[in-house]
Amino acid sequence: MYSFGRPALGLLAALSLLVGCGGQEPQPPAPEGAEATGTTESALYESPDSLSGLLGSYTRYWPPAALGEITSMTLSGTEYVDHVEGTYVRTVSSLCPIMGCNTETGSFWALPNNPAVGAVISFSDPLGEQRDYYAIVELQRSAFTGKITHLVLVKGGSSTALPFTMTRVGL
Repeated sequence: MYSFGRPALGLLAALSLLVGCGGQEPQPPAPEGAEATGTTESALYESPDSLSGLLGSYTRYWPPAALGEITSMTLSGTEYVDHVEGTYVRTVSSLCPIMGCNTETGSFWALPNNPAVGAVISFSDPLGEQRDYYAIVELQRSAFTGKITHLVLVKGGSSTALPFTMTRVGL
């Protein structure tokens, strides 16, 4: 039987380390107009014809929140064919002297096709009084789960409101 010497073992070890180190695997091209994030979540923003997959937790992405605006929200409830309704817990941007004073709870409802303003989500306090509402300008869905991954919102009732993005947290 033939035995390998030290130089042959070193060469064999070096070759075995190089196997599979041919660089990055080729990736299929991203769909035209998709964000270049390099993830499977990349997709086109679309008009909100349906709000299925809305329930879940979101955090504000861009631009940063002004005082009194949403920074995060968790929506739970029921999705129907023509609307979504349930309860929420959200935080708003505020100067808080104590922990948690910027947390709000209550109920919400969302429509994908309100004839007056288009898609909308409305938040009420625990007594049923409307706190505020937001137009849902665009959304983005996961190609795999169908859940909404990004929402572009504009605060209603304000002439100076700017669109902002809420991004899903977790699955």
